Amino acid sequence: MAVSIAQRPAANARLLILTFLTTLIFHRSVADVAAGASTSEEPPHRRFEYKYSFKGPHLSQTDGSIPFWIHTGNAIPSADQVRITPSLRSQRGTVWTKNRVNFEHWEAEVTFRVSGRGRMGADGLAVWFTTAQGLDGPVYGAADQWNGVGVFFDSFDNDGKKNNPAIIVVGNNGNLVYDHQNDGTTQALGTCLRDFRNKPYPVRAKITYYKKTLTVLINNGFTPDKEDYEFCTKVDNMVIPTEGFFGISAATGGLADDHDVLSFLLFRLTEPGQQPPPPESEIPKEEKDKYQEEFQNFQQELDKKKEEFQKEHPDVQGEPIEDLYETVNDREIRQVFEGQNRIHLEIKQLHRQLAMILDEQRRYVSVITDEVGKKGTNAESGTVGRTTFGFCRSHPAGGSQKSARVEKLFSRVPETDRLSPTPG
Repeated sequence: MAVSIAQRPAANARLLILTFLTTLIFHRSVADVAAGASTSEEPPHRRFEYKYSFKGPHLSQTDGSIPFWIHTGNAIPSADQVRITPSLRSQRGTVWTKNRVNFEHWEAEVTFRVSGRGRMGADGLAVWFTTAQGLDGPVYGAADQWNGVGVFFDSFDNDGKKNNPAIIVVGNNGNLVYDHQNDGTTQALGTCLRDFRNKPYPVRAKITYYKKTLTVLINNGFTPDKEDYEFCTKVDNMVIPTEGFFGISAATGGLADDHDVLSFLLFRLTEPGQQPPPPESEIPKEEKDKYQEEFQNFQQELDKKKEEFQKEHPDVQGEPIEDLYETVNDREIRQVFEGQNRIHLEIKQLHRQLAMILDEQRRYVSVITDEVGKKGTNAESGTVGRTTFGFCRSHPAGGSQKSARVEKLFSRVPETDRLSPTPG
């Protein structure tokens, strides 16, 4: 009986070990199956669509227009970016594709900056895919009651719930009126809280619509890594129109921010195993010939301007003309260095002034010490004169006043520096 009781703990231990190993093997097999399933799912094929994209450094043309895009309101295109709205009150601006998009699956990458001097900004920026171009309206500068989807980067907290800045996904079938008072939270299909204002690097948003799922990824602009995305929100079983226009809008209110879009890149997604349509099938021959002619004319005009510039500036021949112009990043770096240089010069000037003040103080202390020493000596000699010659009796009024001043000065002299009066 004692032997069986002693063997029972060992049997229980072996049973526990066997159970643990079985559970571990089971979980490992399940993980392998899941990993195999995830690796077997191939990513979609991506193809860049230049007709629905823009990017610097040659973003705008000489007439201020953007190729394949239109801009309205207060939008200001430049070589490196499109300022949708400047940091002024009650501004609206939009940019929209000229041609209608007919993609079943797509992915848009937007690079932008929202910057302002205040702790809070307004109103925000929106990325659109709608059946019609919302050229102007109350929803971040674009039209209300749209048919499609909008991804809103809302800066201002209208409802006072301290849930801004935020990124909000709102769908609409053309009948919905946007709920401004609640920042669209009552109509949001997906949302996440992200502060996208005044970041050291441009903020990037990747919006993907694939197999009826809309996914929003955000690069917060804290690092220069362009692929440092993090998940924001996802909307499943979302049906949007197959044809529409892409657009970007922004608006300001009582508060104002600069809303700058550096690039908008659109990619067509094709499921694995399906043959993507050839590029020639998308552009009619007449339109293609027209674009080719415009490109050749633009290239010829550019070559002429290059030749004229080289004739006027022979000292810079052989150097790429693009290097003569300053990009946005170069300008920001230059401004940082100039600011640091000004701060350094101001500190040097303060050091100089402080040294002058210290020298002046030393000189004053030296002069005062000398004067006090001289007055102490005069006071001693005056005391000796009164005792010996009876100066006070000859001039009682003036002598008493002078004596008081001398005694006052003499009292300021330290005890160790005073001279003992000579006995009469």
